[in-house]
Amino acid sequence: MHQYARSTAELRSSLRELLAHDMSNPDEDPHLSGVMFFCATDERSRQLIERIELLASEVFFDAHGRAIAQHMKAAAVEGVRIKRTRAAPADETVIRIALADKGYITVSTARF
Repeated sequence: MHQYARSTAELRSSLRELLAHDMSNPDEDPHLSGVMFFCATDERSRQLIERIELLASEVFFDAHGRAIAQHMKAAAVEGVRIKRTRAAPADETVIRIALADKGYITVSTARF
């Protein structure tokens, strides 16, 4: 199995796990990758989100920092929407991973 396929499978698995996880979100903060949420949530949620951020960064961007739409589509699972954010700085690519009824995670990279 190629590294891309392995990382995509791991990302899909981690997304499913986070969807099924009873996440602590006492402030009802929708930005799951934000500092405020990380300070308020449980350790397992932090670990899952960090894993998703790492895998998404590996899978979703090419060597020039552009989003790879086919990879984003391949990583999607039921209950998750993955889209490139258009309102990003000109030299940055931002992708939002929206998890149904939980919030969203953002991953970004500089464009070259």
